[in-house]
Amino acid sequence: MRYPKIPQKFGDGPVPGGVWVAEEKVHGANLAIVTDGERARAASRRGPLEEEALDAFFGLARIWAELAAGAVAVARGLIRDLEGVAEVVVYGELAGGRYPHPDVPVVDGLVPVQTGVWYAPDLVWLGFDAVVRTSSGVLWLGRAELEERLSGVGLRCVPLLGRGRRNELREPAVEFPTRVPAMLGLPELPGNRAEGYVLKPAGSWASWEKGERPVLKVKHPAFAEDARYNGARPFVPPPGGAAGVAGWLLAEAVDRLTPARVAAGRSKLGPAARPEELAAEVIEDLLTDLADDIGGLSEPDRTRLAAVLLPGARVLIGSA
Repeated sequence: MRYPKIPQKFGDGPVPGGVWVAEEKVHGANLAIVTDGERARAASRRGPLEEEALDAFFGLARIWAELAAGAVAVARGLIRDLEGVAEVVVYGELAGGRYPHPDVPVVDGLVPVQTGVWYAPDLVWLGFDAVVRTSSGVLWLGRAELEERLSGVGLRCVPLLGRGRRNELREPAVEFPTRVPAMLGLPELPGNRAEGYVLKPAGSWASWEKGERPVLKVKHPAFAEDARYNGARPFVPPPGGAAGVAGWLLAEAVDRLTPARVAAGRSKLGPAARPEELAAEVIEDLLTDLADDIGGLSEPDRTRLAAVLLPGARVLIGSA
């Protein structure tokens, strides 16, 4: 499900009152994670990303295992809590790739996802919305619930700027520094302005009862006029892949990192197994199956895949 285009003014008709939120609009690349609670797929604004695109899409392969596992865990929680859940789509912005501060080391092999606003030296994904497809229709999660569910699996939301009545939230000036670096514990950069902010209802939104959810963006005009904010260049992945292995191979491995495999590992080791021990068992079992399925796996690829998959395995184990 492609994220709806956000207008810069409300259309005709009444706009609901109640509590709204203002969130920072992050200047990155739209990246959705689509999941049924077992496996996850990445999608850009243009549509689903094929396996080889995990490398080409700004080096997404570097963090894909953790993102996919986190989204699967979020979906499983929603499936437990709600009736008739068929699919969950978590929307976010992929950002970072450079942070030009003398005290922050450069991460080799990356290019900025966008330029002019600097968020982090490495890639970072920040969630801003989630939709749940249920038997009743489409349900948008509220900000507090989204933040709670994402933080529970080690993922972050875009910064929250305010909460209150809609007219009050439109009073702040659009000129303000991005809050992302501070959220990540990075030192401040002078003149590091935010792209703008987004206004939307704070709570959940059942579309089958309320219709289309109103959302509004307030964007700094410089982002349409100043070339500094449009200097991103295509990412050319290194020969060995952004994660140290080919994108297709990583995708095959992440597809096998499932809650069912974690449950099987826990059954084998027993309920007293330590998380790191269970993670090692899950990854070893996964890589053995992968090698059988594709006709072999070199030792260097096994080692690199194990390192890339470990954060995702930890997420699934912690959420089970």
